[in-house]
Parts: sequence; structure tokens; C-alpha cells
Amino acid sequence: MENQFQQFFPFGTQYHRAPTPLESEWEGDLKEIAATGYTHVQFRPQWRCHERIRGVYDFSELKRLCDMAHKYHLRVIIKPQLENAPDWVFTELGGSRIGFGGNPLPPIAHAAFYVGGWWPCFDNPAVAKAAEKFTEKLARQFKDHPALWFFNSWNEPRSRPLGQCQCEHSVRSYRDYLRGKFDTVEKLNKAYGKAWTSFDTIFPPQSHSDYTELYLWRQWASESVASHIEYSTAGLRRGAPGKFVMCHVGQCSYTQDPACDTSNDFLNCQKVDWYGCSFSVELLPKNILERHKPLALGAWMYRVDSNYWCQEFYTNYSCWHEEADPEYVEQVLWMALASGCRGLTFWQYRSERIGEESNGWGMREMDGSATPRSERCDKVASLLKSWGADFAKTSPTPRKVAVLFDCATDLLMRIQDMNSRLDRIWDIQENCNYSYKFSTAGSAFILRQCGYAVDFVTPEQDLSDYQLVVASCWEFVRPEAIPALRDYVEKGGTLLVEYPFACRDERTWVTLKRPAYGLESLTGCKEKHRLALKSDRSAMLTFANRQQDEAVFCKTELQVCGGEAIARWEDGKTAAVLNHVGKGVVYTCGGSVSMAIGKRCTMKAIPEIYRQAFSAAGLPISESPFWIQERISETDCYRFVFNQTETEQELLISEGFQLLYVSNGNTVSDARLVLGAHSTAVLWKKNK
Repeated sequence: MENQFQQFFPFGTQYHRAPTPLESEWEGDLKEIAATGYTHVQFRPQWRCHERIRGVYDFSELKRLCDMAHKYHLRVIIKPQLENAPDWVFTELGGSRIGFGGNPLPPIAHAAFYVGGWWPCFDNPAVAKAAEKFTEKLARQFKDHPALWFFNSWNEPRSRPLGQCQCEHSVRSYRDYLRGKFDTVEKLNKAYGKAWTSFDTIFPPQSHSDYTELYLWRQWASESVASHIEYSTAGLRRGAPGKFVMCHVGQCSYTQDPACDTSNDFLNCQKVDWYGCSFSVELLPKNILERHKPLALGAWMYRVDSNYWCQEFYTNYSCWHEEADPEYVEQVLWMALASGCRGLTFWQYRSERIGEESNGWGMREMDGSATPRSERCDKVASLLKSWGADFAKTSPTPRKVAVLFDCATDLLMRIQDMNSRLDRIWDIQENCNYSYKFSTAGSAFILRQCGYAVDFVTPEQDLSDYQLVVASCWEFVRPEAIPALRDYVEKGGTLLVEYPFACRDERTWVTLKRPAYGLESLTGCKEKHRLALKSDRSAMLTFANRQQDEAVFCKTELQVCGGEAIARWEDGKTAAVLNHVGKGVVYTCGGSVSMAIGKRCTMKAIPEIYRQAFSAAGLPISESPFWIQERISETDCYRFVFNQTETEQELLISEGFQLLYVSNGNTVSDARLVLGAHSTAVLWKKNK
């Protein structure tokens, strides 16, 4: 499989999810897909359709689809849809989920799960066994089919809504999870200051307000989700030994609500050969941070798995939605490719005809005819086919700057930002607009505006490859992450910290000393007094050169202990500190400048504290109307240039590069190019 990926870049589309498209439409569509230059199609066999009667399997429709794909030399990805469970899963196996207050979550039909049976509890051992048996039967049936390429074991694994699942099987699984972590209930009680009688008296939380219990329960939920992927994958591998298996998440950890839409990328990707995600970004962006999100999302996924796939790329919304500008859709497509994905699959070929997805999602019209957006996608397919192995062998260039993203802090700060009455936890709805998401998105955007492609790093990761690392609102620092942080700075790295930082311990409790764990020796300061800022309030910090930055979330007075005060709040108290540690430096800000920009979704100027950090790291700032990303191999360099503005911009083509493609622009000379608003240019040079 790895050698195959060296020969071409996988670029295909989801095609069939029963009952659409109709069989009379298959041949014309698949012939067109192949002729246009797409490399593969994905079929989604739904469990409910193929085992309506328990133990009786009917894969005849899927076989006809695979036969037709093979006729036109299209590779096939088979993605079993287990969430569409047969009726007998609920009537014979007791597969229904239970929500808050013991309220049943009965199976439903949904436009995306039209055939019904959505979805059972996969913590139920009988359901899990039946699902695994189905994936094994499916794999065994198609393992020798000449069109089969590989399997996708789970579509968008997740635990949602917040209340799922509280059936007896999930509760038992949660208790077993706690037993595995703490061995005895006495150790659990001591660790968190609780007073449970036994593991068997522990139930899922009915309130978020103590933080700890909901934090533990959603940590369990992410482990549970990963276990579902594991047994589906096990069935596929038994049925088709040697075939590759992937899965792809709906909302990756960087973009998800980790409490109400729980799934952990790092746990999930361990269960499969490679990982992927649905590319969930705004196609009608309202601000520049939404325009930057595709690059940030791609950077995160590359951190999770350097072989990741963009497995659901959307060119449209659902249900007769306002259509996106094809120019911008194409730019987002190029951003996904530039970010390092190893393959891309559109969702979907034809627009849907069903329910609340009517006229939604597809590249093409419901009747299969072309649209302006499909014409853009077809053009990219043709280009990638012509670039072949040269492009397929490339990877993103190494980055010099990174943003630290901590999944544990993300979950804790999401819980912290919840708002409901004590007995109304079921009122809490999925929401990705909260403090930690604002801060990390803001950090990544600022670094990009300084002229740098961005990586994401995680706690305990070796940071030595980066000249500058930003840790904004890393509230939940664990002791095991500290050695890598110290080592990075002592050996010459530049670290920018924005408050809150290291303020809670492993129990989720606020620590008495902040930062905790002796980290004041790293920051050169400690928290003296913190004033929480209301969501519509901010505070200004002023530097010696009279430059000012706006901070939100908190206004923390810092007490210098070894460092140097470099900025002050309006009342004259210390707002930012510089500390030299070994060969490196640490900048600490008593509020979050990144969150201010992430919330406002605009930036008038590069924040001064970032300017100083870049200078200390020896990195020049290059403000430009273009965002630039590169993919390289030993022999080739592809440079993607994205005009981020609403107006035409002139690009000077660097020496050695030649223009391969421009989506909307005019060549002025061999060295000059005018790019239209939100257009994209691809440049190429041969590496020596």
C-alpha cells in the first residue's frame, strides 16, 4: 500500500449510501468519475441494510457497485456504517442508549442515516459482538474483489450528546475504567477528595459543576469510542488479513466540543493503520480566522498522523443552503492538500435527495450534472493526476514555530465554560466557541500573520525542532510534561506563555501556588492576584516602547521572581515578564492576547509580546497578503500561495520557481503574477 501511494495522489469521492444514488445512475456516474481523473470511490454499506434478519447477510447490491467500479478501473474504499443498526439489535439485544435522568435515546432515522436504526449503544457486549461479526463477514465477502482497496472501519467515531450513554452496560464500563485506573475506591477517593462507597455506587454525573466527575466521565467516553473502533477493525482484519484499515473522525480534537462530542484523535489512531478527518470548515467564512481554519485543521491532523487523509471534504452545505463561492471552495481544497494529507475523498459526488440534506453536500447536482464547484474539483483532479508520483512523495516542510494544544486542558476549560442550572445538565448543547478554542486558534493565526506555517505540539513532546513555541491558556499542566518544557528552553528555545498557566492540578483543583510544580523558576514570575474579566471586557498592557496589547479572560498581576517586568497594566502592576533560562527565554503574559484575537476574529497589528518573542527566537516577521505553504521531497518543491485578502495582490515569484497553476490571476512577467481575491497559485521547482 505504501508503494502505491508513491505512484499517485489518492483523490476520490464518496459515492453510494443507500438508498442513493439509484442503480440506474451508477454506470454513468462511475464512468464519468474515472474519466475525469479521480482515483477512487467510497461506498458506505449500512449494517441495517445488509443484515436485516439476524445472521442473514445480503451483500448483492454492494457487489454490483464494486463490479461497476472495477469495470472503470476505480479503486474502492468500503466503509461499514455500524451506527445504522438492524431492528433486532434493539428488540433482541437491548441496544438502545440511555441519556440523562434515565431517559431513553430511541433509534431514529436521520437524513444522513436515512434507513434508520441510528444509533445503538456499542458498550453493550451483545451489540459489540454482533457488530464485529458483521464487519468480519463483510471483509471476508470482499477481500478478494479486484476493486477493493482498503476499509474504513468507523465513520466519524464520537460520543454524543453529552448524556450518552447511561445504560447498564455503559455504567459498568465506566466503573471498570475507574477500577483500572485506581484499583480501589479508596485510592480514587483519595485522589479526588471524593467519598464514594464503592465502584458499584458510582454513576455518570448529573451536573457539570464540580468539574471532576464530568471530566472523568468524558475521559472514559473517549476510551470507549476508541474501543469501538478497535473491535470493528478486528473484525475487518480477521475477514481480510493484510488489507489496510483506516478510520476518520467527524470533528478532530482541535475543533470538537470535547464534552458534548467526545473523541480523542490519539486514542483513535492507535487502532488503525492510518487516520483521517472530515474537513469541517466554514465555506461561507465571516472573518479571517474562519478563512485560516483549514490550514490550522490540516496542521493539527498532520501532528496526529503524518499519513492522515482528508476523508470528507465538503464543497457545499446541506438542505438548499446558500452556495459558497467556487473560488473559495477551491482555495480551501488547495489548503487541505498543502497541509500534508496523503489522500482526499469528497463528500459526496451527487447532492443528496433526502430529508434535511436535500440538495446538500454534493459536488454535483442531484441529477449528476456539473456545477461550478464540481468543475473546480475536476480541474484539481486533472492536475494531481498529471503531477503523479512527484507530488505524492512530498511532505510539508519542517516548521519553525508551534502552538501547544493540550486535550486535557481543552476538556477542562470546556466544562469550566458550561452554564446550566445544577439539575439541568441536559440543557447543555454542543458548542465549540469557548475560551481554549479561541486562544489556540488565535495563537495559530498570529503566527501565520507573522509569515510562518504553523505546527501543533502536545505535552511531553520533544520541542527541539522549534525556535518558538506558544502555550496559551495551558491551565492543566501535568508534572510529566514539565521536563520536556524545561529542556526545550534550557537548550535555547523561546517559549511564550499566556495566562492562565499551570493553575490546576491532576484533581482539576486550583493550585495554591500558580504556576504550580515550581514552574515559577521557568517563567521568572508567579501569580500575585488574578482578576477575572467578563466576556465583553479586556485589559491593556503597555510595554516600555509604549506599544500596547489587548488581553482577555483574566488580568493577572505577576510577581517577579528572577525575571524582568516588560509590560504593565493600566494600574501600573506587572502584566508581562521576560525570563532567561539556560540558553533560552520565556515570555509570560498575565492575560491572553491570543484569546482576544481569537474572540474578536480580527487583528489590527502583530501583538507586541509576539514581536518580542519572534525577535528573541531570531525569526524575522514578514507581514504579507499571502499565506504560503510548501510540500517537498528530495527532488521536488511545491509552493502554495493563498491570497488571503478581498482584493487583487501582486506576487513576486521567487528565483528557481515556475508557475504550475493559478486559480484566478494574470501573469505580468516570468517573475510577477497578479492573484485575484482569495485565489491560489501553485509554484514548483526542482530540488538539487
